Amino acid sequence: MSDKPKNSENKKLENKPAAKNKSKVDIAKPVLLWTGITLGVLLLLSTIIAFGAFAYMRMYEGKIYPGVKVLDIRLDGQTPNEARETLIKATDSALKSGLHFSLDGQEVNLQASANSDLPDIVLYDIDKAVSDSYNIGRADELRKVLYQILRSRIRAYNLDVNISIDERRVEEALLSEYKDKLFDPVDATFEISTYQDEPPEVIVIPDKDGKTLDTQGVFDKLKAQAQILDFKTITLHIKDMKAERQSDELSAIINSVKEVLSRPQLVLTHEDEEFKIDPKMLAGWIVSADDGVNATIDKTAFASSVHMLAKEIEMESKTGKMEVKDGKIVSFEAGTLGRVVNIDKTLEPILTSWPPTSTFPLVVEEEHGKITGNNLEELGIVELIGVGKSNFRGSPYNRTRNITKAVEDHVNGTLLAPGEEFSMLKALGEIDGAHGWLPELVIKGNETKPEYGGGLCQIGTTMFRGAVDTGLKITERRNHSYRVSYYEPAGTDATIYDPAPDFRFLNDTSKHVYINAYIVGTEIIFEFWGTNDGRNVEVGKPIIYNITAAPPTKLIETTDLAPGKKKCTESAHAGADAKFSTTITYADGQVREETFLSHYRPWQAVCLIGVEKPATDTEAGDGSEVVPVEE
Repeated sequence: MSDKPKNSENKKLENKPAAKNKSKVDIAKPVLLWTGITLGVLLLLSTIIAFGAFAYMRMYEGKIYPGVKVLDIRLDGQTPNEARETLIKATDSALKSGLHFSLDGQEVNLQASANSDLPDIVLYDIDKAVSDSYNIGRADELRKVLYQILRSRIRAYNLDVNISIDERRVEEALLSEYKDKLFDPVDATFEISTYQDEPPEVIVIPDKDGKTLDTQGVFDKLKAQAQILDFKTITLHIKDMKAERQSDELSAIINSVKEVLSRPQLVLTHEDEEFKIDPKMLAGWIVSADDGVNATIDKTAFASSVHMLAKEIEMESKTGKMEVKDGKIVSFEAGTLGRVVNIDKTLEPILTSWPPTSTFPLVVEEEHGKITGNNLEELGIVELIGVGKSNFRGSPYNRTRNITKAVEDHVNGTLLAPGEEFSMLKALGEIDGAHGWLPELVIKGNETKPEYGGGLCQIGTTMFRGAVDTGLKITERRNHSYRVSYYEPAGTDATIYDPAPDFRFLNDTSKHVYINAYIVGTEIIFEFWGTNDGRNVEVGKPIIYNITAAPPTKLIETTDLAPGKKKCTESAHAGADAKFSTTITYADGQVREETFLSHYRPWQAVCLIGVEKPATDTEAGDGSEVVPVEE
C-alpha cells in the first residue's frame, strides 16, 4: 500500500497551526501600531498642555490670573500692588459721597471717612482680598492649580471683601441727626428724698414711652451696598418703645427700699476706727436689684463712698523706676507696696448679713507694684533693646494733657512677660471723663462734639515705632485714614479707637520687656528694655507715593461761635500711599520680613463759622463747601 495519502494528510495537519499563528501576528501588528500612535498622541498632547500651562504660568508670574474679580472689579494680569491700588481707588470713590439715609423725607448724609483720630466708619480689608486673589491658581497641588486656572477662564471668581461697619457710630450719628423726632422711654423708678434732717422719703417717678429708630436690616443693607460699591439712600423707620417698667409694678420695690432704710445704722470698721453710715449716704447707694422686686446696694456708689471714707487708710502702690544714663541702667528704685480696700469682699457680707449684724470690717489688702524688689536681672531687664519716638509739638492743651496722662499713668512701667501680648486699648483702660481724660472737639456725623481722649493715637503711634524698632511681632495695626502732621513720616502711624481698631504686639523674646516711658519737651520716648536675644533688626525708610491734592475747605455753620468768627477743627492733608519694610534676622539664622502698607485719603480742611441762624447748604465765595450744623 502506498504511503502518499498519509504524508499528504500529515502535511495538512502540520500546516493548520501555522495558519493560526499567522493570523495572530496579522492582528497584533495593527493593535500595537495604534496603541503606539495613541500613546504618542497622548504624550504629545500632554507635552503641549504642560508646555502651554507652564508658559501661561510664566506669563502671569507675579500677577493675578485672568478671571478673578473683587467687589466685581476684574484684576486680570495685575500685580498685588496694582490690584491693591485699584481696589483702594474704587472704595475711596464709593465712600466719597458718604452714607445716605432718609426718615420721613428728611435726608441725612453721613461722612464715611474719618476725621481727627477716628477710623473710617466703613473699613475694607483690601490686603486680604488681594492676597486671596493672587492665590487663585497657586494652590499646593498641581491638580488644584490647573482646575482653578481653567475654572477662572470659564467662569470668573468673584471674591468678597471682609467689611466692618462701625454700627455704634452710625447709630449714634443717626440718633443725633434725628433727635427732634426721637426720645428714649423712661422707666418708672423711685427717688429717695433726703431733705435736711427729715427721714428719707421714697417718691415714685412714673414711666414714659419713647420713640427710636428701627435699625433692623439697616446694617445688612449697608453692608450689601458696600460689597457692590454703590451707597444709595436707605429709608429709615421709627418704632415705639415701651418703658420696661410701669408705675404699677413698683409697689414691691418701694416696700423693699423702705425696709432697707429702716434697718439698724450700718457701721464700717478698720482696726480701732469706726465709720457710721448716715441715712443720706445710704440712700445714695440703694438701687433696684436685677429682679426688679428687691432693693440692693449699688457697687459703684458704695465703692465711691468707701474710698472717700478710707482715704487715710488706702495707699497707692508704685511701680519700680530706673535711672538710665548713656544707655545703661545706673540705678533702680524698687516698686512699693500699697493698701487698698477690697470692695467685693467688704460688700459681700453686708448684702448677706445685714441685718442681723450691722457692723462690718473694711477688708484692706496689700497691693504690689509691677516690680517689687531689686529683681531686674532675674526678669531679664538688663539692656536697651529698642526705642519709639514721636513729637506732639503744636498740640492744644487738652490733647497735651491726655498724652501726658497716658505716658505717665498707663504706659510707663509696663512689664510684659515672655509670650505676652500687649494691647494699647487695654493699657489705657476706659476712656471717658470719669477716668480723667479730657475732651477734644471733633466732627461726628455732621455735628461737632467733644470726644474724650483726643491725642491717644499719638501713644499708639509711638508704641508701634518702638515695637518695630525692637523687632517684636506686630499682631494688630491700622494706619490713620488721612495723614496727620503729628505722625509724620507717613506710614509709621497706628490709630486706636475703642472698641476697635487696637494696636497690639507680642513679646516674642524669652525674657520680660519693660517699657520706660517719658516726655522731653514735646517729644515722647518709649524705651524698650529687656535682653538682646541676638536678633538683628533692619527698618527701611518709608516710601511715599501716589500723592493727591486735598479738596476745598469745608465750612460748617454753627451758632456756638459769634457770627463771623471762624474756628478750624481740621487742617487740609494731601492723600498718599506709603510703605516700609522690616527684616528681622534671628540668632539661629531664621529671617522674618514684613512690609507695612498704608493708604491715606486726601482730606479737606474743616472749619466752623459762626452764624446767627444756620442757612441751607450753600457754596462759600471761595469755592469751599458750607454745611449748616444744628445746635
